[in-house]
Amino acid sequence: MKLYFSRAFVLVAAFLGFVFPAECSAMQFVSLERYLEIVRDNNHSLRAGIKNVEAAYYSVRAAVSYQRPRISASGSASYLTDQETGGSHNKNAVVYNTTLGLSQRISLAGEYTLDEKQLILSYEAQRAAFENSVNTFFAMAEENYWAAVLARENVALQVDVLRQRLENNRVTEEKFKQQLVPKLDLIRSEAQVVAAESLVTEAQAQHKTLLATLASLAGGTEIYPIGEPLIVPKFSLGMELDKAILTRPDTRSARVALERSKTLKKLAAKGLSPTLSATIGWTPWSDPWNSSTPQKGEFGASLTLNIPLTDGNETKYNTLNADRLVQAAEATLKSVENTARLEMAVALNNWDMAESLEKAKKRQVERSDEELRITELMYNEGMGAQIDLINAQTENQQVRTEYLNAVRGMYIALVQLRRSVGDYAPNEEGTWKKAVIRYGKGNDVPNEMSSINSIKVRLGVSKK
Repeated sequence: MKLYFSRAFVLVAAFLGFVFPAECSAMQFVSLERYLEIVRDNNHSLRAGIKNVEAAYYSVRAAVSYQRPRISASGSASYLTDQETGGSHNKNAVVYNTTLGLSQRISLAGEYTLDEKQLILSYEAQRAAFENSVNTFFAMAEENYWAAVLARENVALQVDVLRQRLENNRVTEEKFKQQLVPKLDLIRSEAQVVAAESLVTEAQAQHKTLLATLASLAGGTEIYPIGEPLIVPKFSLGMELDKAILTRPDTRSARVALERSKTLKKLAAKGLSPTLSATIGWTPWSDPWNSSTPQKGEFGASLTLNIPLTDGNETKYNTLNADRLVQAAEATLKSVENTARLEMAVALNNWDMAESLEKAKKRQVERSDEELRITELMYNEGMGAQIDLINAQTENQQVRTEYLNAVRGMYIALVQLRRSVGDYAPNEEGTWKKAVIRYGKGNDVPNEMSSINSIKVRLGVSKK
């Protein structure tokens, strides 16, 4: 059903143009989809979030670098004076050499894979946390958009009420001139006009505040919701709630955090694991030829095995600490899931309440409109009292405003439903199985920054 308030959009636009001509000349009317695109492209908070996720990605890449082979080149030169060689003295001697080396620290107990896995899961958890903030942020942006739309409709409503009051005041003035009504009726009529004017001013101020909020969320871009007919929203979410709990970014983040804590526990238990270091060196140039190890033109290789025997119970207590963190992560996951169920239940209840309220208020508006029409007709024909007309006008204004608020409540309830199921965030599983596919089983670097790029694609950020 289309709201009849939108018929007054042209009227309110003319009113805005009369009162605020400079602002109207710069109006940029946009749809909801276009507004969310502008927010996506221009909001500085979102841009900062993307850069923080990118930084976390590179942090993971840097943190696992110690597992990779190291290649080094070194050179040295010494100048010595008054050296003795074979019983004779030389005034000076120059000693120099260059060495190329390849070293690799080898994990014998698999802790490298575990460490890389927990680092990737740490990144995945941070990425899910960012996507949760995206879910909340875009829900807030859409809420404010619809609030601005309904505020515009409220301005139109109050302007229409003012028009009615002005017309009634004109009729009362004519009757007063003809001495058909007392001075009191004229005073009451003029008071009704003043009251209506103050309500228009108040509605306009609220509308301007919401437009300023829209502009702030859009990075300073002046935004005005498009003036198309406003449709009473319908509930159209098809996702099952149990599945929604699994795909919400905050529950995904909690599940990833639990998986990481289990990995950290396994890693902590390997504190006394042996390690093997392998080194290969080659000296291509030295003088004298035997002044370095390996000597000139020779290769040298070494293996060093380190077997820790005791660490003062560090491994034991690190493992116990990690075990308690696993238990805490399990409890956190259950808490997040319970909160998600509560939010969904509240959102559904709010939707049912808003839907019922809209239907009830709609019937009230229909009855009130008819009552006002009859009362105005009787007053204009001299068959009704002015106090009856004022009461009918006041009641009509109230129920029309309440109906508008009921429709706004439906839009807000629908946005909250979408937010509660994570509809503004990407639909991902967020488990280690997915990360294995993305990062090549935890031992290889990805072919592309798929996690970051997926966020960029969803938020419209071009790759560079």
